[in-house]
Amino acid sequence: MNTSRGQSATVNAGSMADIAFLLLIFFLVTTTISDEKGILQQLPAECPSGTICKADIAERNLLRIYINAENEIIVKNEIILIEKLK
Repeated sequence: MNTSRGQSATVNAGSMADIAFLLLIFFLVTTTISDEKGILQQLPAECPSGTICKADIAERNLLRIYINAENEIIVKNEIILIEKLK
């Protein structure tokens, strides 16, 4: 009997790439991608023209932005740069 303990079995690596490619295609085809719903907003009703509309909006839902005479933007009583306004 001829047994050599120094040699290891070889695996054909060419078919490994084919199997990996087929698995990739399988998962791309079968995976479902969830839809982005974004931020849900409730806009006020449209106001008829020529009338003054008033709506009760909670203070926590308001962001007050002011521009002074020097064209500086003021949010929450702090002057900020336009790049910082998000």
